[in-house]
Amino acid sequence: MLKELLDEGCRQLKDAGIANPHLAAEVMLRFLLGLRRVDLYLKGTMPVPPDAERDFHLKVDRKLQREPLQYIIGETEWFGLKIKCNSSALVPRPETEIVVERALELITNLQEPLVADIGTGSGNIAIAIALSRTDARVVATDISSEALSLARENITLHGVEARVALRRGNLFEPLGHDAIFDLIISNPPYVPESEYSLLMPEVRDYEPQIALVAGEDGLGVIRPLISDAHLHLKSGGLLVFEIGERQNADIRMLVADCGMYDPLETIIDYNDKCRGIVACKR
Repeated sequence: MLKELLDEGCRQLKDAGIANPHLAAEVMLRFLLGLRRVDLYLKGTMPVPPDAERDFHLKVDRKLQREPLQYIIGETEWFGLKIKCNSSALVPRPETEIVVERALELITNLQEPLVADIGTGSGNIAIAIALSRTDARVVATDISSEALSLARENITLHGVEARVALRRGNLFEPLGHDAIFDLIISNPPYVPESEYSLLMPEVRDYEPQIALVAGEDGLGVIRPLISDAHLHLKSGGLLVFEIGERQNADIRMLVADCGMYDPLETIIDYNDKCRGIVACKR
């Protein structure tokens, strides 16, 4: 019976100390049965097919091992979009939505903007920009072939294959020397090595380390991002990237030392934490 199965899953997750156990059990069961949340309670006496019951127990077991819920069901909602997820790329986070929203605001008056998404992961940023600006063209890069495979699935899912090109390589390498853009956007790795072991198990044990950690101070990728982006930006072009909440001062100094940008602003998230940097090429 539906309610009994839901209660059982919730109890197992709660006893194991899993955060938001009821919500996790609901999401997994809804995904398996194709139900709305309200249906879980309106149809509580509904019998559950044996195959679905077995799949639910398998998913609960995965969650008990602290695997991210988004990997377990294979998708998440981000920026109002369904984004497929697996362990080849980071789970898209709400904080990144704020960085994308600001980037879109800054290019509002540009016609047919050319955009580079560096370290695209699941492709979520590139897709959000392509769907928000139907006149934009986006080049999305990543060093991981597995991440690019996932990005390709998501790009196809949202029908933007004609306007989002995927290229494999490190940072700007796959762009070519002559590629020039109006906007370069990135959610780079920025976790210091010393903090990696302190991350939640859902992050540390399942999400790709290469997309999280960037040297002793967490700036190992951001440094070349800042130093080389101006080579691929038009005059007045924008570099917009996500940062760790305690990195604002150090990164502003890096931008100033580069001498190629006018720092415009620090993007602040809904919790009043520093979340991104906007710099304009002189």
